[in-house]
Amino acid sequence: MNNVRKMALMVLISGASTELGCSTDGPVDIGSRQMIGSQLTDYAATWDGYAEAFNFWPDGSDRVRLVVDGSGHGTLEIGDAAPIPPATDPNVGYPPGGYSTFSPVNVGASGRLAPVVEGFRYPLHGVAIDADRIHLGVDPADLYTGWCPLQTSYPADAAQGFYSCLPIVSGTTLTPGLSANGTCALMLPDQPPQAEDCLKLDICFNGSACACSSSGCVANTVPAGAPLSQYAVQLDGALDSAGATLTATLLLPERVTVVLHRK
Repeated sequence: MNNVRKMALMVLISGASTELGCSTDGPVDIGSRQMIGSQLTDYAATWDGYAEAFNFWPDGSDRVRLVVDGSGHGTLEIGDAAPIPPATDPNVGYPPGGYSTFSPVNVGASGRLAPVVEGFRYPLHGVAIDADRIHLGVDPADLYTGWCPLQTSYPADAAQGFYSCLPIVSGTTLTPGLSANGTCALMLPDQPPQAEDCLKLDICFNGSACACSSSGCVANTVPAGAPLSQYAVQLDGALDSAGATLTATLLLPERVTVVLHRK
């Protein structure tokens, strides 16, 4: 190799090493940077938005509202109905005017019903961040925390430890559909039909909203500390690069995409 080529090669190597190894800006700690959405506090806000191609019953609204604080407490609310009043009457189902499988006249036009209802702010459960996404659960039974304790507990099968919020015993049947006065009938063995509010009959006979024992009834909520998979309604979402929009999947159990904006 002649001297000219040697000198050119040395200059090239020297220049490259200077460019790669030297900087006037100091060291850059790339590992210290955190992605938006990697911390729970990134989601702490009031969010308001909509469900894509899905309308909630009965008002047909697609609105979804989420409130989360830095500790993971908050609420989820769907639809745009007025707040549901507290439960006061043990003789009628809850919420007032709610859907009953025995009164199909109350079914929404679309027939698409979610296990959560409009007008109630459901507490959030199991809020956690994983892979820069927020995950949380909602328990539909939280709606009944005020209604179930109003109920009388009846020993449906005391030997097996089974109690109900209606006097249901072996051989009990019911008449689906509405009667002339808007009630349904509970048919106890060897007794005349017993008129019951259709929604209450639905909750106590077919549903599992209340957990009753010899000491009374309480809402049949998911135990504290249960894994997220135990919740019938779940939300899983991520923030955009500005942290202003939260796009998530809401499991109802039908999967619905929701788009929420920070207020």
